Amino acid sequence: MGTLNAQYPTYADLAEIPESKNVKDVINLLAQYNPVLSDAPVFEANDGNSHKTTVLTGLPSVIWSRLYKGVPATKGRRQSVVDTMGQMKSACEVDADLVDVAETAEEKASIRLAEAEGHLEAMAQEAARSIFYADTKTEPDKFMGLSPRFSDLSAENASQIIDGGGAGNDNTSIWMITWDRQSCHLLRPKGAHLGVKRKDAGNDYYAEDEDGNKYHAYREDFAWHMGLTVRNWQYLSRVANIDVSDLVIDASAGADIVNLLTEAYYAHKGRRVQKGKTVIYANTNIVKYLDYQVRYKPNQNLFLTYGQQGPNAKEVLMFRGVPIHESDAILDTEEAVS
Repeated sequence: MGTLNAQYPTYADLAEIPESKNVKDVINLLAQYNPVLSDAPVFEANDGNSHKTTVLTGLPSVIWSRLYKGVPATKGRRQSVVDTMGQMKSACEVDADLVDVAETAEEKASIRLAEAEGHLEAMAQEAARSIFYADTKTEPDKFMGLSPRFSDLSAENASQIIDGGGAGNDNTSIWMITWDRQSCHLLRPKGAHLGVKRKDAGNDYYAEDEDGNKYHAYREDFAWHMGLTVRNWQYLSRVANIDVSDLVIDASAGADIVNLLTEAYYAHKGRRVQKGKTVIYANTNIVKYLDYQVRYKPNQNLFLTYGQQGPNAKEVLMFRGVPIHESDAILDTEEAVS
């Protein structure tokens, strides 16, 4: 059994504790379809289904002192924030005749999990989409994602938003995120090990076909209670307004992805004060054009390398030593950030 990393527990870590045995397979499948779940630590919320914290928006002042001169107490500027959580649900029904032909309990469980895989993939994709885009102002049942927090070029955190120059609604973004308790992490409900539940209703259940006729089925209900908090926005940077339709393979027009990544790198505090785990997220279009563009600028290969990471020694593309993870949840249809 793996050892739980209490300082940086991901969903994969939490799935290894004995109390999570019932959902271990579920967590592994969710992580397979959502790379963020393998990167991000998940901590217990401090107020039931919400998380109260403060965001540092300004440093305290200091003075040069001399003998017999007092030092005034100062404090940094902080903003109180309450991050709420949302709950996703899905139910899987499998015809009992399909399961009952299996001879062993292990085979039956394997068939049911295989049938449930589509449901879990859909949940993982929705979780990933919500991490980047959910907005409680328009979707109150969800949690506040990243994009609404980094969506104003005149806001206090505008230094962390790199403008890629695009307009209209065919834009995409690149994210550079440091996952850590003091910067950005996922939330699970207070008192819950994972926030992921798997309830087996067995085969004492009647499902209905498209004609309304009933048949015996095995049913499983899945629920996932999760949230997100950002404590220090200096450890996140967003390259916004990358016009997808303007991308060209030699960067002679449209976005020069290497230059934009360089801007994001220097906006990110993690290059100077290291903590947690830093990852770059982009969709397949961006990763593909990044690969093309460095081929046309051989000197820029200094910034882009391949490394071996993970238990299966996967080949991972890296920019200045920061791994780049593809995420299909990042859209090509973002409205321009202004």
